[in-house]
Amino acid sequence: MKICIISNSHPTNDVRLYYKLGFSCARIAEVHIISTNGMVNDAQNPYQSVVEADSPIKALPQLYRAAKALNPDLVICVEPLTLLVGIRLKKHIGAKVIFDIHEFFADAFAERFLFSLKTLAKQTYLIGLRFLAAKADAITAVNQEVLVQVLATAAKSDKCLVLPNYPVKNVWDYRCDVPGALAQLCEMKFDLIYAGGLTRDRGIFKILKCATILKSEFPQLKILILGKFHDPAVEAEFNKSINTYNLNAIIFYQEWIPAEKIGLLLKRSRFGLWLFNPRVKRMSLATPLKVLEYLAAGLPVITIKTPLMKSLIERNNLGALALSYRARDIAACISKMLRLPKDEYQQMSQRCEDISATRFNWESMEPKFFELIHKLLD
Repeated sequence: MKICIISNSHPTNDVRLYYKLGFSCARIAEVHIISTNGMVNDAQNPYQSVVEADSPIKALPQLYRAAKALNPDLVICVEPLTLLVGIRLKKHIGAKVIFDIHEFFADAFAERFLFSLKTLAKQTYLIGLRFLAAKADAITAVNQEVLVQVLATAAKSDKCLVLPNYPVKNVWDYRCDVPGALAQLCEMKFDLIYAGGLTRDRGIFKILKCATILKSEFPQLKILILGKFHDPAVEAEFNKSINTYNLNAIIFYQEWIPAEKIGLLLKRSRFGLWLFNPRVKRMSLATPLKVLEYLAAGLPVITIKTPLMKSLIERNNLGALALSYRARDIAACISKMLRLPKDEYQQMSQRCEDISATRFNWESMEPKFFELIHKLLD
């Protein structure tokens, strides 16, 4: 059996593509991950290859040619546009197609437009998305809400599968070599770590305001921010704010690093931060991978109070929820957690590890995933 996983934006070493879909499928088939950037590996399964393209749209013909040359039995498409490639492969070589959807694409698309046009933009996008998704042989999604949005109806069990973006067990090798760029950080201990995209709605400036509020109460406070800026203006404002509010001894910034190295920094931190503007609906509905990675590393989570986070973090006593998105409420929540007695912190940390090992891990989903694949190909 041969399986192709194709993307026109994610790198070939993306966590979900490589460490989850790729490694899982490699247990039962020869797997090729093809994208427009990332690592190249032609030595071991799952294999990784890269096509050159100036844009995601221009990459589609090349992705098609690369996949067709492999003559796969199954194609897994991870973005809406790559379904065009999968559908064509289905028609020409008879390959089965799975659409693996891991975000609210229509909502993200609509956010680019003025408020008066958002609803129209979202509905227009959904029409095209649902048209393409209907031509797939099966759909996997990170949660039920994403699945229902794509289908515009309740999920059909024989065609659809909720495949949460849970962390892989032991995805981080804590004994791996320390890259030179991380050597200094790996000699330090951090009170808080934030890992993820660096944008306004993900609370990057709330973190700086919290640091300003907390620095007199916790003079030795250290916060590590790990991620990439997508807007140069936001990055410039971030750097300026650190200098303006004299936070250079508190805030430490590191650009994104390979997924297998994140554990080097998580294990040097006490609490994981996940901040987001709750008015952005798609952020409130989905459990982010980073929160689950914090739990897997034994880090209690400090985040915003929403129904989803209340059911996950508060109900299981895995951290604390700020009452609102206001910096003062977030700072008060952080202060409370930083003052936890050592034994209470260790118990909470152990609960985080336990719930990850028993409930929130990718391996627990593999049997259902394999059942779907075999059903398609048989």
